[in-house]
Amino acid sequence: MRALSPNNKGFGTLHTHSKRKDKLYGKRFQKDIEQTAGGSTQSTSQGIRPNDGEGLRRGLSEASGNSPNLPVHLQGGREDSIEPHSPIKGIKEIPGQPRHEQYQREWIDGSAVDERIVALNVEYQEGTAPYYNLFYSPDVPRLNAGRLPGWILKKYAHIEAGGWWCSGVDPATGSDDLWGCFKPDQPRIDSAKGKYQKYEHPYKAPATLFALRVPDEIWQKIASRYGADFSSTDIDHFSSDRGFWKWVIKNPQIDVVLTEGAKKAGSLLAQGFAALGLPGIWGGYRKNDGNPTLIPQLKPFTGEGRNFYFAFDQDEKRKTRFSNRKALWSTARLLINEGSSVKITSWEPWLKGVDDLIVAKGAKHFLSCYQKSLRFEDWQADSLRELTYPVALRLDSNTKYIGDFAPPPNAKLICIKAPKGSGKTEWLVKICTEAQHRGQKVLVLTHRTQLGTALCERFGIDYVTEIGQSETKGIFGFGLCFDSLRLNSQARFDPEDWEDCLVILDECEQSIWHLLNANTEVAKHRVQILRNFQQLIQNVLSSEEGKVYLSDADLSDVSLDYIKSLCSFPVEPWIVVKEGNPDPWQVTVWNDEKEMLDVLLSRIRKGEKVLIFVDGQKAKSKWGTQNLEAYFYKEIPFLKILRIDAESVSTPTHSAYDCIDKLDRTLKDFNICIASPTIETGVSIDLKGHFTSVWDFAQGVIPVPSVLQRMARLRESVPRHVWAKSYGLGRIGNGSTSPKHLVAGQHNKFKAHVKQLAEADFIFDWESASSFQPQALKTWTKMAGRINLGMVRYRHEIVRALVAEGHIVTEGNYESEMLGEDEAKGKERIKEELKECRDINYQAQRQAIADSETPDNTRLKSLQEKQVKTDSERLEQRKGELAERYGSGDLVTAELVELDDLGEYSKAQLHYYLTEGEEFLNERERSRIEHLLEVGANELFLPDTNKGLIGGKLAYLKVLGIPLLFENKEWTNDSTELIDLSILTKQFKTQIKDVLGLSFNFDKVGKDGQPLPPSPVSIAQRYLRECLGLKFSDPVKRGAKGNQQRFYQPVVVPELRHQLFAAWKQRDQLRRATKLAEETATTPSSTKAENGGNGCVTVPVSSVTVGSTGNIEYIETAAYQPAAYQEPVRALGDFGEVEVSAAATSTAKPENGSSKRVTVPVSSVTVGSTGNIEYRNTVAYQSAAYQEPVSVSGDSGDVEGEEPKTELELLIDRLADCREIGEFEEAIAGHTREQVENAFLWQELPHKQMCRGWLASIQQTQSSQPAFNQEEVTFSRR
Repeated sequence: MRALSPNNKGFGTLHTHSKRKDKLYGKRFQKDIEQTAGGSTQSTSQGIRPNDGEGLRRGLSEASGNSPNLPVHLQGGREDSIEPHSPIKGIKEIPGQPRHEQYQREWIDGSAVDERIVALNVEYQEGTAPYYNLFYSPDVPRLNAGRLPGWILKKYAHIEAGGWWCSGVDPATGSDDLWGCFKPDQPRIDSAKGKYQKYEHPYKAPATLFALRVPDEIWQKIASRYGADFSSTDIDHFSSDRGFWKWVIKNPQIDVVLTEGAKKAGSLLAQGFAALGLPGIWGGYRKNDGNPTLIPQLKPFTGEGRNFYFAFDQDEKRKTRFSNRKALWSTARLLINEGSSVKITSWEPWLKGVDDLIVAKGAKHFLSCYQKSLRFEDWQADSLRELTYPVALRLDSNTKYIGDFAPPPNAKLICIKAPKGSGKTEWLVKICTEAQHRGQKVLVLTHRTQLGTALCERFGIDYVTEIGQSETKGIFGFGLCFDSLRLNSQARFDPEDWEDCLVILDECEQSIWHLLNANTEVAKHRVQILRNFQQLIQNVLSSEEGKVYLSDADLSDVSLDYIKSLCSFPVEPWIVVKEGNPDPWQVTVWNDEKEMLDVLLSRIRKGEKVLIFVDGQKAKSKWGTQNLEAYFYKEIPFLKILRIDAESVSTPTHSAYDCIDKLDRTLKDFNICIASPTIETGVSIDLKGHFTSVWDFAQGVIPVPSVLQRMARLRESVPRHVWAKSYGLGRIGNGSTSPKHLVAGQHNKFKAHVKQLAEADFIFDWESASSFQPQALKTWTKMAGRINLGMVRYRHEIVRALVAEGHIVTEGNYESEMLGEDEAKGKERIKEELKECRDINYQAQRQAIADSETPDNTRLKSLQEKQVKTDSERLEQRKGELAERYGSGDLVTAELVELDDLGEYSKAQLHYYLTEGEEFLNERERSRIEHLLEVGANELFLPDTNKGLIGGKLAYLKVLGIPLLFENKEWTNDSTELIDLSILTKQFKTQIKDVLGLSFNFDKVGKDGQPLPPSPVSIAQRYLRECLGLKFSDPVKRGAKGNQQRFYQPVVVPELRHQLFAAWKQRDQLRRATKLAEETATTPSSTKAENGGNGCVTVPVSSVTVGSTGNIEYIETAAYQPAAYQEPVRALGDFGEVEVSAAATSTAKPENGSSKRVTVPVSSVTVGSTGNIEYRNTVAYQSAAYQEPVSVSGDSGDVEGEEPKTELELLIDRLADCREIGEFEEAIAGHTREQVENAFLWQELPHKQMCRGWLASIQQTQSSQPAFNQEEVTFSRR
C-alpha cells in the first residue's frame, strides 16, 4: 500500500490500493487542493464555518510532515477542543515501544497469528489515513464541495490518533477488498450501548468478509491437512493473494472454517485451517426483500458437499448464546440449501474466542474440539436438551455419587442434574427427613404410580392411595401422579392447601411431558390440572418456607423455563451439576436385531443370566414380552423366565404379581427377566452378582431418553447390548422437529376444526379459549420437537446419548461372536421362527377375545376400574370395549380384533362420517367441543382439542375431492379427478401435513437427476390407504407391449365396513331420537330460576321454514318456574299473556353458504300466573337473495329489535361481496391482520383463496411500507 505520509508508521509489507480507489481519491484530493488554494469559504447559512487555517496547519503537521496537501473536506466543522478518548482496556502500553509494535504483539502474541500473515494483511495508520479506508462509500453524506460534514469529523476525530487497519481480498477474484476493519488506539464511546466501540468499519459500505492473504508455507500446511494438491502452477502472481482462495474454492475437499473477525481468522489460518472471518455472527447472509441469501463472497465456496465448520465465540450468558444460536442456524440452513454440510465446533465457554482458546490451551486442544464438532442435525437436537442457566455448584466428576451439600437458605427453586444412579433420590431423602422434623409437608409429583409409590416409601410419606390405611393420614404430605392433581380426584387436591411446603419432581423431564401430553386420565382434565399446577408453583415459591426441587439426569432449559414461567414474579434457580462417569458401561451396539437375538441365545445356553428390555407386551408384537417368553421356552424349555409387563404385575396368579416393590428378592430366582417399559423408570435394581449382561431391543416406540433410563435400571456396571431401529415409529403433532412449525401446525389444525364447527352453527370465543397457558403449549412444542428429532435418527441419537454419558461403545460383530457355534441359526431362520411363534399366540388370543362373553355397561365399567384382573377378565374387558366401539358384540370376531390392532377404528370412523354418517358429524363435533369447554371452564389446550375433533380432517378430505374416488370407474394417471387432487395437494401440502398428517415430496429427484414427483394415482392411493384404510383395486394393464398403461379398478369397500356403518347409523339415530325426546320433554332441571324455582319446563315450538328458501329456523325455549307449579303447567298448558322480546342473533355461517342472516322475533311467553319468564331464542338463516322479501306477520324490511352486527360480521359480509382487488382493499382498510385472517375462516374455499391472492398482491406492491408487520398494525388504503 502506498504511504500516505512520511510519518506513516505502517508495519509489515504494505499492499496497494485498487486503481478504482486511487482514482476516486485523486479526483476529490485535487478538488480540495484547488478549493484550498482559492481560500474558499462555505456559506454560514449551511452551518459551515470558514476554514480554520491554524487547524489546517496543525493537521498538516500531525499527519504529513507539514505537507500542503491535506484534503479540505477533512477540516471543516472539527472541534479542536474535543476531549481525548481513553485507550481501550486490555492493551498494555510499554513505555518507549512504538504503537505499531504493540499491535504486532496483540496479533502475534495475543491471538497466535503467524507474523507473515500479519505482515501481509495488517498495517498501522494514523492522521488522515484512516479516513480513506472508512469513508469511501458513495453513500457517505458530503457537502457541496465534497467535504465530509462536521458531525462526521467530530464523531470520528479519534481515529486520527492512530490504530491498526486490516483488510483482505475478494476470494472469487483475488483482488484487494476495499472493506476492512480499523481498531483505533483511542476508541469512542457508543452512547446507545454505553461502552467503547472497539472497531470501526467503512461507513455506509456493505460488509463483506476477511479472506486474508497467506504465505506459501501456510498454503502448503493447509494443503497437507486436507490432502489437496498444491504446486507452483496454482500460484497466480497477478492476484493480491497469489491465487490462494481460488485454489480453496477449486478444492471442495478442503473444509472452510467460519469465525468472527480478522484476528480469529488469522489465528486459524496459522494453524493450517482455511478460515474466513465474518464481520459478526449475522454477517454471513443478507436479507434481500425479506429473503435471506448468502453474501456474494461466501457463495463460491458452497456446494459439492464441502464441509463448513462454525467456530463462533462461546459465551456463558444465556441471552448471548441464544442470539448466537439463532444466527448460526440461519447461516447454516442457507449453506445446507446450497449443497454443503455444516458442523459446529464448541469449547469451554469461559475461553470465549477461538484465538483465546488456541493461546490458552494450544493448537492441539483446538484440533481435538474440531474433531469432535457436531453435525448440524446433532447440534440442533442438543439445543433442546442443553442446560444454559448459571450453575451454582459443580460436583466432583471423579466420584460416583453426588454426596452431601446444602443449598443456601434463600434458594427457592433447587435443581439437580447428575448421572443416573448417582444418588439424587438419596439426597432428596435427607431433605424430606429434615422437612418432617420441622413439621413441613412434602408433596411428591410423578408421572407413574409405581414411581410415586417407590419414592414415597423412601421419603417416609404416604402415597395418595394408601392414606386411608395409613396411621399418619398424610400429615407429613403425600405423593400422587399428575393425573390426580385436581379437586374431583381421590387426592381432593386444592393448591391453596400447599403453601410453605416442599414440592419434589424427581425425573422432572418425563413428568412434565406426561403432564402435557399423556393420554391417561390427565388428558380428560388437562386444563384443570395445568391450572392447579401453576397455582401450586406460585403459592409454594411465593411463600416464606416453600421450595421446589427438580431432579433429572437430563435436566434442561425446557423444564426450568416452564417452571419459571408459571410464576408471576422472577425466581432464579439454584443449580447443582455433576458431570463425568467414573463407572462407565461396556456397550455393544448391534446393526441387526436378529443377529443380536442369536448371540443372546448362545449366551443363555452357556449359562449367562440376562435382563432383557423390549418396547411392547402384546401378543401381536413379534418382539413383545409375551412372544419372546414363548420363543425362549420353546428354544430352552428348562429356563426360569420372569416376564414383567403391565398385565403380569397385575395378575394374581403370575410370578411377577406385585413384584415392583421387591424386585431384588424376586429376580434372584430367575435366569431371565423380560421387561416392558413398565420398569422403564421409578425402580432401582440393586441386585449384584446375578445378571451378567443387559440386552435392549429398541423398536422405536419409546423416546430416546426412556431407552437409556431403562438400561440404567440395573445399577451394577455389567456389559450392555443394544439394538435400535434406525428411525422411530411415533411422531408428535405434524412430525416437525421445529417448535415453531409444531405450534403453527396445531393452530392450523385447530382453525380447520373451528371452521367446521362454525358451519355446524356452534359459535364460541375460540381465540380466548385457545390462548390458555401459552407457556404450556410452548413447552409442549419444545419437548415434542425434541422427541421428533430423536425419532428421525433413532439409533444415531441413542448411540450419541450413550457416548455423551461417558460409556464405552463398540460395534457388535456377529461372525466373530458365533464363530464355532454349532447352534447358530442365522437371521432368516430366526425371523421365520419368531413370526411363527407370534402368529400362533396372536391367533389364539384373538379367538379367545371373540369367544368371550360381552359384558354390559355396568360390568364393563367395573372391569375397567379394577386394578387386579385375571386373564379371563382381561379378555372379557377387551371384548366389551370392542363391542362399545364398533356398536355390537356380534361384530367382534378374530378378524375385527386384528383390524382394530392395526388402527381400523380411526380410519373407518373417517370413512363413515365422510359418507353414510355425514348427517351426524355436526352433532358429534358439537358434543365433543361442548364437553371440552365444560371441563376446561371455557378454556382449551390445543393438542388435546385437536386429538378429540375430526371435523377439520373431513373438511379437507371433501375439499380435496376424496369422496369422488368412490365412483365406480377405472382410474389412471390421466384421470381429471386425480390430476386435480395432485395439484391441490402440491398447493396446500403444508396445511395437509398439519391437518391430515400426510407429507408428500414433490421435490424428489431421480437417479438421472430429473424431477420425480409422486404420480396422481400414488397420491390418491395414499389418501385412501392412510386416511380411510382403503385402496383402488388391482390394476389391469392395457396397450401394446412396452407401452402399457395401468387402469386401476374401483375401490371395493369390505363387507365388514358396511356392517359397521349400519350399526353406527342405528346408534346415531337412537342417540338423536333420545336427545330430541329429552329436549322436548318436560324434565326437571337443577338450574335455579330467577324467582327461586328449582324446576324447568320446556315448551315445545315447531321449527319454521322462512319463505320458500328452505332455510331452517332454530328455536330454543325454556320456561322456569317453581316446582309447585310444574305439574299444573304440564297438564293444562296454561299460558298467560304474550310479550314481545328481542330475538337473539348469531354469527354462525348459514348452511346455505350465505354470509348474511336474518333474525325472526318470536314473542316470549309468561307461563301460567307464576310470573316466571320463558326465554325463547329464535334464529332463521337464509341467503341474501331472499332476505328482502322475507317478512314476519306481514312486517318487511329490517327486523325491529335486532342486535347490531359485530365488526367481524361486517368484515365477513364485505369480503364475501368482493369481486375485484379494489373492493377487497377497500374492505380491509382499517383492520388488523388478525381480524382479516379470522374473516377468511368464514369464506368459501374458492373465494378464500382469491382473497388470499389479493392480499399477497397488496403486500407485494406496498413492500416499502408493508400492510402489516404486527397484529396491532392496520391495513391502509393505497
